Formats: sequence, structure tokens, C-alpha cells
Amino acid sequence: MKKPSPLPDYREALRLLDTFSNSESTLPPPAFFRDGRDRMRRLLERLGQPHLGIPAVHIAGTKGKGSVTHLAGAVLTAAGFKTGLYTSPHVENLRERIGLDGLPIGERAFSEAAAEVLPEATAMREAGQAPSYFEVLTGIALTAFRNAGVEAMFLETGLGGRLDATNIQDLRLAAAGLTSISLDHEDILGHTLAEIAAEKAEIIRPGIPVATAPQAEEVNRVIRTKASDCQAPLLTVGREIRGEVRRRNQPDKPEEGQRLEMAVRRQVYSDIPLALPGRHQAENATLALGLADLLLEYLDREPPGSLILKRAWRELTLPARLEVVGRSPWRVVDGAHNPAAAWAAAETLGECFTSRNATLVFGVAADKNWRLMLRILLPKFRQAVFTPFNSPRSLKTGELSDFAAREFPGVGIQEAADPAQALDRAGNATPREGLILVTGSLYLAGEALAVYRPGRNGQPAMVPNSEQFSLDPGSPRKSL
Repeated sequence: MKKPSPLPDYREALRLLDTFSNSESTLPPPAFFRDGRDRMRRLLERLGQPHLGIPAVHIAGTKGKGSVTHLAGAVLTAAGFKTGLYTSPHVENLRERIGLDGLPIGERAFSEAAAEVLPEATAMREAGQAPSYFEVLTGIALTAFRNAGVEAMFLETGLGGRLDATNIQDLRLAAAGLTSISLDHEDILGHTLAEIAAEKAEIIRPGIPVATAPQAEEVNRVIRTKASDCQAPLLTVGREIRGEVRRRNQPDKPEEGQRLEMAVRRQVYSDIPLALPGRHQAENATLALGLADLLLEYLDREPPGSLILKRAWRELTLPARLEVVGRSPWRVVDGAHNPAAAWAAAETLGECFTSRNATLVFGVAADKNWRLMLRILLPKFRQAVFTPFNSPRSLKTGELSDFAAREFPGVGIQEAADPAQALDRAGNATPREGLILVTGSLYLAGEALAVYRPGRNGQPAMVPNSEQFSLDPGSPRKSL
């Protein structure tokens, strides 16, 4: 590993990072992904293997990966461990993807890690072995964790599992986690649940315990077979890891959250607060508890106590996870970008809000199953505003409008030129007692939050659950 090269500032680091091929903006052909793990291996070798020695939990799935990663990481942080999180994509700010003790990495720490990684990635590119944007960013995250002295890390896959850059062969893996698996990215991962599950289940390693959310039986068969082949202990939410909602979100009182009863490894938890709304987040929290417990067991520690869970989850909020950003009317931003997530959003809105005069602001990537998403969402709304967002993958609004007018003639339809105009039109169309939901894409969610909260200038919004941090929305966040 060469001596780190100084970078002028954080923005220069971002500019250099952007020179690498980014599959998140424009999906490359499937062949591009086949060489990703080899490129990642070469990059890590050049960096001196920054991941070695850090106990890790690896998380794959279709829906809920980011939430589970943050929920599990918050437990380790509340238990006193220096914890690293790596998630994707971000909502407002790239630094959201790399978390240190529940907070987005600071600009200086990011730049210092980038100063080590970018020269090596550039040298690989000059040798005809160019890593992708995501692979370079993964290297930056792992280097930042090493620099910070992280004691445990949680890695969310970017896409699939088998070929993902986070699926590092010599990872010091304590546990693997599989969130809810459904159809998404079919052109790359496969066109059936079994094919997609097989790709994601490739994060399972010989002898390493795996915890899974409840799955369709077709998915369960794949996971059971893979776990059996690897002689990996299998824990399932609803069986070995149990969780139940004792008090649901109260209508029109989202700030009160919900209360859970949970059990894992001889430990029973009662009256655990969870700020994140919806039954799907209760399921995510149960899986997260199982993964945190497996990591603590790997570290020869006792299960987390109730006080630790309460400290971890009582006020933990995540951007664009049914995030309430305003009232009169209610304004809710959610990053749902596949049918399963759209279903969870629709169900949770019905539980949490009484308003039936609701407006949908919707924009979606063209490669998503947007027709099914609209079939799930539009029956809940009186009007919809369709908008593009700043990505070449954004679907044209005309296709959305034509489909909605044909399938749902009773819903009022408008089109907007951009998210700012869409939010303005939604506000004009919605009474004070109504509700506006912005959803369909995390890209759209990020642009909407920039409009709704212009004063933050794209600063990350993750809120750690520890009394040492201010939870006043108007106060600055501590940045590591």
C-alpha cells in the first residue's frame, strides 16, 4: 500500500469518485457484475486488507436491508462498541452510506479514507482493471472503519449477494442476515423468487449462523438448502427469534411510535419502544435483534439488556422510511421502490393516519415494476402528481399518467416537470386535514427532502439514539 495522497477537500474527493463507472445511475449489462468481486479483491489487496480483523455482519435481501443494518448497528453502539455501518443508496448525502457509531461519517474522515483509496483505484483503472463507483466507495468505507478503530461492522449488500462487492471472501463474518426477499432487479438477479433468493443466499458461509426474516415458501426452500449445505445454523423470525407488536402506532400520532415484546437466546424483552412506524419495521427490528445478538455471542458477550434496546431504538429515525416532515397537511416521504415496499407503505399509512383525502407524489425508475406499485398505491389516493427525478433511469411521466388514467379513472392526475413543482402542486391540491405521500424512489425522496427542508443543505439526517446527542430537529448533528 502506498503512502496516502492528500486531497484538497471533501468535494474534490467526491469529484474524483464520480469519475468511476456508477451502475446506480445507469445499469450496465449483467456481464459487468461478474468481475466485481475480483476487482474488489484486488483493490483491498492494494489497500492492505482494511477489513481484516473486524467482526462483521453481512445483510442481503430485497426490502428492509438498510433499516435492519441501522437497527442492529444501534444495538452494538448502545452496548458500548465502536460500530461501522455501510449501506446504500443514500437519500440526501453520500456520507449517509458510511456510519460511525450511528452517525454519518464526517467530511474529514471521508477525505482521509478517500486519499488512501482513490490513488489505488486510479492505478487499477490505468492498468485496465477499473473498479466501479460502488467498489471504490466500499473500499473507502472499509478504510474509514480501519482508521476509526471500529470494533464491529454491519455491511449491506448493494445488489444481490453472490457477485456483490461487499461479499468479501476473507471477511471475519460473525453472522449473515436475510431480510424479506421479493421480485426486484429481475434482469440481473433472475425472474423467479427462487433465482433471486439463490443470488442473495450466497452470503451464507460454512458454519456461520444466518438469521432470516419470514419468507415465501419458495424462498425458504432455497435458504434452508443453502444453510444445510454450509452447515450454517439457521434462525428465523417467528421461531428462534420472536417479536410481537404490543402497541401499534396510534392514528395521527406518529411521534409516539410502537411498543414491542421480543425474545432471543434466553432473553425476553417487554415494552421495547420503536420509533420507526409500521409492522414491517417491527419485523425488521426483530431480525436486527437476532443479528446483534449473534454478533455479541461471537464476541463472547451476553445478550443485550432491555435498557440497551430502549436506548438504541427509542428515537432512532431514518431518512425516507415513512418519514413525517410536516403537518397540516401531513407530509410523508418514503423511499419505497418495489412492490413489496409499496405494499408496506400503503399498509402503514392506513394504520398511522386517519385522513382519506390524500395525494400521491410518485416518480420511479423505468426498470422497476411500477405498474404493480401503482396498482397497490393508487386505490388509497384521491389525486396523484407524477414527476421525474434527476436520474437517467427516471421513467417519463407520460407513461405513468396514461396508465393511471386508464386503470384508475376516479383518481385526479397531474404531471410536473420536477419534484419541486410536484410538491407545490400536491400542496395546492391537498386540504389541511389531508396527507401527501412522496414515494417511488430514494432519488425522488432525496430531492423531496431537499425541498421540504431547504435549510439543511443536504446534511445527513440519521438520528442516533443516545442521550449524548441532541434530538432537536433544528439543532446541528454531531459529525464524527
